Amino acid sequence: MGRGKAALRREYEALKKGGMEAQERGRRLEGLVYELLESESLHPRRNTRPPGEEIDLSFTDGYRHFLLEARWRSRVSVGDVFAFRGKLEGKLAGTLGVFLYLGAEFSKGAIQAMTWGKGINTLLFSEHDLDDALSPEHSFREVLELKLRYAVSYGQCHATYRSIRDLWRKS
Repeated sequence: MGRGKAALRREYEALKKGGMEAQERGRRLEGLVYELLESESLHPRRNTRPPGEEIDLSFTDGYRHFLLEARWRSRVSVGDVFAFRGKLEGKLAGTLGVFLYLGAEFSKGAIQAMTWGKGINTLLFSEHDLDDALSPEHSFREVLELKLRYAVSYGQCHATYRSIRDLWRKS
């Protein structure tokens, strides 16, 4: 059994403060997300390496299958988005993606690259979404479900859990 949510939250806060090599921080973030998914019975797998690519994590929620890419950078480019999208499109039809980005915002071009003339197969998770998933009041599964429902309803993959929740509370 992994660490509790409070311990994961403390590690996440320490990672946000920095003070370590980027590669180490990324590796620890991956481990933290793995433990969070495992604690919610989402059956994660790490470091899948099909020929020519690397997948940070995959997980399953019932009959839905996801690939998850975690990035901690100052900038997420359109190229990063297209590379992840290519990984998804090379998998079984219906595989969904979660692109978790910390320390940066997506450019408008990157968001448009996810949706222009294409079916949406990826949800963009920000630092705010991970904050909420690690809070005692919420769960990763809850954040994921609300973001999926919003993407289905509005065709948008980048709204944060908080903004969706606030919007739907008003209506």
